[in-house]
Amino acid sequence: MSPTTPPPATDLQVDFPFDYTAHVGGSRRMGRLPEAARGARVAVVGAGGSGLAAAYELLRAGCRPVLYEAERSPDGPGGRRLGGRMYSRRLREEDSAVVELGCMRFPDSASLLRQYARTFGVRLEPFRDNYAAPVTPLTVLDVDGAQYAAEKIEDLYHRHDGFREAHVRWQRALARVGLPQIRRDLAARDLTAVRRRWNQVLERFESWSFYRFLRESGGAGLSHDQARLLGTAGVGPAVWDSFFEISVIEILRLLLCTEGSDTLYAPDGISRLAEGFWTWPVNDPRGRPCSLEAVNEGVLRPAVRLLEVDPDAARGVVVHDEDGRDERFAAVVFTPQLRLLETGVEVRSTTPRVPVFGPRLWRAIRRLSYWQSAKTALVVERPFWETTTMDGVTLTDRLPRAAYTMDYGPARGPGGRRGVLDLSFSWAQDALKVSPSDLEERVALFVRDLADIHPAIAEELRAQVRLGEAVTVSWENEKNFRGLCRWSCPGDYPYQRDLFAHFLKDFTGAPAVEGEPPNALYLAGDDTSWSPGWLDHALASGLNAAWGVLRQLGAAPEPGNPGPGDVWSDPRYTPLPSS
Repeated sequence: MSPTTPPPATDLQVDFPFDYTAHVGGSRRMGRLPEAARGARVAVVGAGGSGLAAAYELLRAGCRPVLYEAERSPDGPGGRRLGGRMYSRRLREEDSAVVELGCMRFPDSASLLRQYARTFGVRLEPFRDNYAAPVTPLTVLDVDGAQYAAEKIEDLYHRHDGFREAHVRWQRALARVGLPQIRRDLAARDLTAVRRRWNQVLERFESWSFYRFLRESGGAGLSHDQARLLGTAGVGPAVWDSFFEISVIEILRLLLCTEGSDTLYAPDGISRLAEGFWTWPVNDPRGRPCSLEAVNEGVLRPAVRLLEVDPDAARGVVVHDEDGRDERFAAVVFTPQLRLLETGVEVRSTTPRVPVFGPRLWRAIRRLSYWQSAKTALVVERPFWETTTMDGVTLTDRLPRAAYTMDYGPARGPGGRRGVLDLSFSWAQDALKVSPSDLEERVALFVRDLADIHPAIAEELRAQVRLGEAVTVSWENEKNFRGLCRWSCPGDYPYQRDLFAHFLKDFTGAPAVEGEPPNALYLAGDDTSWSPGWLDHALASGLNAAWGVLRQLGAAPEPGNPGPGDVWSDPRYTPLPSS
């Protein structure tokens, strides 16, 4: 790859560039269990992406995973909802239209997700993201009451005074940091160079906020107005001026896995991926066919209320659920958002003076920073926005912040609907503005602003609202989520590293997290990944936990296929130590 070739987005997590896709691809399994451990029962708490991936790979390796889920759904297994934030809603059976209330899009660099999607037959297609011509006919930037239409972001250079300078300075800052070269190194699998360059970035910028990087001469050197403009116009998916206070390292990680990448979505709903994990038949190590659905007898167990953890990992964990049942398992993988360990799920040691988590890990759990997020969508009979300025994406500094139009193709039945207009997708303070508002109030507020931005279609928009059906979510108000995902603030790197390293326990010869007891409880999920909010990294976190469980049960890696814990001590993989 020449230095002038635009480097691709990466499928590797730069802090720990392990190839999860290759590790579980084809017929490769995560480990070989000894005969005595085959059939070991493992509880997986949470049937979201990380929990399902962990359970699926544990099943393939010869365990019997038992899944628990707190979210209810009348049409889900045992009245419980599969998928977590893989939350697709088809409001009527005859609709082709699907509302994605959680995972809406993902970069095509997400190779682990794409591999599972191929296995389960989940269709993926290009998503109408901002500045994604020709998939997206138009992106309209509305800022300070004026509108600027663009097919690609560079079109704004000639349509908004000052945008060229702001964007060019931003790109030059990324080049000075070395982000394009890190992407080239990742693509070439030159992990030694990746580790050297990324550690330099961490040491230089880990204490910087996104806003500081935009403003200071050591970063992009923008004025306040330029930073605000760039934040509204978008420098990557979901990176707004509402994220100014998070760590710039989070932004750089996001750009590594998205910049230069196309964006995909699942036309049949991303919940199909969750259903694939649940129903897809696999052969266990003895060659016997099985599935998560079969070993769980077709139902998800209810919410967990208490985990009784024995300090002796060989004695496992007792799981108490909300129906009053208690049962001992060889190990437990806990995947919900970790705030639930303080608010909804008690963890208790069977030996009073031996804690379940050491002080460093509790500190990391308690210091997680969750971000609010709200989405409101309107399902309509047809894509009435075609050939108008609304045909694509609207980015604005007003209340909606981002609006997207989607056409899901011919309806599935008579009277069915095919169009989805995301009236608003917002984060942080923008999401909090409407958190107390009910659905009707939210729709009226968003339509007010969108009608002003697109006056030629204003009357039709209001008419379609009367005919259509709206749905909304504020993730911070969802009891089992309390926010869409966490984002790290400056200084949070030690917490991220400790949470990520939890699956290693003491398998490398010493606790990967100082003071962490070697019990049979493993944390996974989006909170433990390096880059939050991306389904691919949540899936990988489930594989980390599965590796830990298998190692505890005596499994050895398959020849030539070391797992994430097996390479941890390799300096090409070892993350920068916590300071």
